[in-house]
Amino acid sequence: MEEEKWLVPDYFSSFSCKCGECRNACCKGWKIAVTREEYFRLIGMECSEELHLKLESAFYEPEIPTPERFRCIEPDWRGQCRMLGDDGLCMLQKECGEEAIPETCRVYPRSYKKVNGRLQVVCSASCEAIAEMLMTEERITFGMKPLKNHIKAEIEETLSEDFEVLAEKSREIICDKSVSLYDRILKVGDLLGTEHASGIELKALLQVLHELLETSDTLKPYVSEAFERYAGADEESVHIYNEDFKLFTEHYPDWEVWLENLLFNNMVYSSFPYCDKRIGIPDAFWGLLLQYQILKLVCTVYTRGNPTAENFADCVAAVYHLVEHTSFYYNSGILVNNLNNLSVD
Repeated sequence: MEEEKWLVPDYFSSFSCKCGECRNACCKGWKIAVTREEYFRLIGMECSEELHLKLESAFYEPEIPTPERFRCIEPDWRGQCRMLGDDGLCMLQKECGEEAIPETCRVYPRSYKKVNGRLQVVCSASCEAIAEMLMTEERITFGMKPLKNHIKAEIEETLSEDFEVLAEKSREIICDKSVSLYDRILKVGDLLGTEHASGIELKALLQVLHELLETSDTLKPYVSEAFERYAGADEESVHIYNEDFKLFTEHYPDWEVWLENLLFNNMVYSSFPYCDKRIGIPDAFWGLLLQYQILKLVCTVYTRGNPTAENFADCVAAVYHLVEHTSFYYNSGILVNNLNNLSVD
């Protein structure tokens, strides 16, 4: 049987899990969902008594269970998956092999989709290995390549006829290095017909971020200092942030290239600008803009005392836990449109 061709990023073939070498395991901070079939297979599988006891106590029933989300693994007191060993490896995979782990764990950070009949795969930058790879590329490219026959699309999307045109034009704008990345994002807003498409001031950005953090525990440690350091959000706070950002750009001269790669990758990952059926196309702009401004803010403040590539990548991965694994675009559109009603505790 002939292998099917997929739209694949150039970095895809180079990706491999860092396993025990990962600084922040992907299963930290997530309540991993399993299907009904997977749950009963895991509970009844042959394994050591130690692993069996862990499996028996690992699961809880979600408020509204479905066959696809039948049970979830409750993180331990450290916020880590109960299957994660002290060596940073999955005890389930280590003892029983890769086929034993839930499909979510096998597939991550890959996202296999069929969009308007075209197969595509993109990797989430919430994985630190992917974040690091995107920081080494001058530019991401995609091409049609055959993948193994057993791979199936997890998600199938049928989008409007103008999707390809808007998606392609948006990506072309983001890759136009003749202007600053910020100006490119504003151009995308113009393309989408977004009213009052402009940057968000520091005070409003902190307000929006404060609300968004309710959906992501993973990001909180990386952003907590921002609320303290720029607490007043007045002229002095803005000056401090600008000075911090100036140092940030000196430590990371390629920061704009890295953020361009991250935004471009997310555009394909999220089917931008058709990111969420609950919002209109113009409001997708706010998710793209906030993504850029949050990346700048979080990476600036967190790497300020220790500007290493590792710290930058860790910030990026934490931000994309929020962006790619919550209703980020939907929430962004609502929050920006209701900025006057927000307040920071």
